[in-house]
Amino acid sequence: MGALLALIPGKDWLYGALIVGGGVLCWHFYDKYENAVNYAVTVKAESVQAQKDAAKQIADLTTAYNTGLAANKAIYENELKVAAVQHASDTERLRGLAATRNSDPVLQGSAGTAAEAAAWASRLGALESISAGLADALRQDDAAATECRRDRDSLTGK
Repeated sequence: MGALLALIPGKDWLYGALIVGGGVLCWHFYDKYENAVNYAVTVKAESVQAQKDAAKQIADLTTAYNTGLAANKAIYENELKVAAVQHASDTERLRGLAATRNSDPVLQGSAGTAAEAAAWASRLGALESISAGLADALRQDDAAATECRRDRDSLTGK
């Protein structure tokens, strides 16, 4: 066998090696190209799936947020109604106390005249409107702050 191989000239060995090397090189580049195409197809499919999953999750979160927001708004409206009723009852109580104070001669003062009682009543009326306004503003601010906290908690998941 060695004698037969000796009959092949050196340049034929060189050409043979170049042909085999070229074939190996072509196979290598084709394999890299095929892997790159498969990778691109896989990545694109995974990207499409990830986008679908993200869109579904965003839709779920949006639905949950809108549900929580609607519940918070209903609670807020209810608290405002309760605060308005409480404000009205507090105002009536203040008016009743002022009327009791004005009708009681001991609370009016021992030397109270009609003019002094009228002046005192006008001052009490102004004080009543100021205190009623402050109480109403406090209740509205408290209800708004509570609604804001609930909205924040619904967003953060607390």
